[in-house]
Amino acid sequence: MNSTTLRPWKYSRIKVMAALVIVMVALAAMLLQADSAIAVPPVIAAENTESIITDLSTVTWSPYPGVPKGAELAVLRGDPATEPSESVARLPAGYLFPHHYHTSRELLIFIEGDFTYITDDGTMQTLNTNAYLNLPSGTKHSVRCGAEPCLLYAQYDGPYDLILSPPPGS
Repeated sequence: MNSTTLRPWKYSRIKVMAALVIVMVALAAMLLQADSAIAVPPVIAAENTESIITDLSTVTWSPYPGVPKGAELAVLRGDPATEPSESVARLPAGYLFPHHYHTSRELLIFIEGDFTYITDDGTMQTLNTNAYLNLPSGTKHSVRCGAEPCLLYAQYDGPYDLILSPPPGS
């Protein structure tokens, strides 16, 4: 056997290794392309090393800072001024939460009440209890609570800020 002749088992091993490299490169390319298309909600619970169990009927409510009287807020976890946080907000029936945006991603889940979500171009979408919204940083919006009071869960992936902006059509 001369030096240019490959043994069958060695040739098979080379083919398998080449195939594995091709598959790995293809997977890496798919992940890089899909990175911007995969919408993963912010997960701040990974930082938490303790279980948190809260009965929402026992939380301490405070006036919601920076908005008209009536909205209330209870922080569930985190310091909203400095880090990712979770909270619940309570809005009275008919309340219009002013047009605004945040510099962090905002995740909302409406627990009670029907509401209208208002986009920056004035489009209104009526949503019911159990609605989920995942809003990228800088998304201008407002919310009007329906005929019943609204209760919603909010999560922010960075420090909380509320930047008021002119309502649509103003």
